[in-house]
Amino acid sequence: MADYYNSQQLAQMLGLAEATIVELQRDGFLQPTLKNGRSFFSSQQAYRLRVAIRWANAHKINLPEAFARVEERWLAQTSAEKV
Repeated sequence: MADYYNSQQLAQMLGLAEATIVELQRDGFLQPTLKNGRSFFSSQQAYRLRVAIRWANAHKINLPEAFARVEERWLAQTSAEKV
């Protein structure tokens, strides 16, 4: 798995429209890293987005809502590990 993906690579890998990636970025769910003036997403973001897609499909909710839930759980887990 690559360390970073551009929006086209991420969309293709996850079977999403590139517009969905752009929308998630615009809404603040995905924060790209800038390299040489171009936006890239980390493999960790790709993993969390993949989990959100599965969650959205399993629970019949929209992707932004599922992504928010995944992020909430990830942050809670990260905080618990630091304690």
